[in-house]
Amino acid sequence: DYPGAVVGEIPALDPDAGMLLFGGRLRLPIDVLNVKELVTDVPLVERCFGNSWPMLAISATLFAAVNFLSIMGIASGFETDDGIPWSAPRELVAQGVSCCVAAAVGSAPVSGSMSRSLVSRMAGTTSQLAC
Repeated sequence: DYPGAVVGEIPALDPDAGMLLFGGRLRLPIDVLNVKELVTDVPLVERCFGNSWPMLAISATLFAAVNFLSIMGIASGFETDDGIPWSAPRELVAQGVSCCVAAAVGSAPVSGSMSRSLVSRMAGTTSQLAC
């Protein structure tokens, strides 16, 4: 038994909602987003940036710059230690694609973690996935 209070009832799923796959034999209960609404009706801009697209662009650019500088510090340090070449354009594309995918699924922006990478390195990991 759950001792907490009930906030509300769980809404029933519309039986016709979702996408049909394999000729209608499989129904996935998901909604497909309208891309136009996704781009033009961004509630984040209204709530956090005073309905100002330039402020959103400036904030996103600053986040990307700080994120890239952090990753550059990690990668250049590992390049010096291991002799494995690092490519700034490849890293920018990888970070850009990762952040776009994160945005598409409603996640937070993706970033590297200097502390996690350094702890991983001190623990002796050697794979690129671990670092």
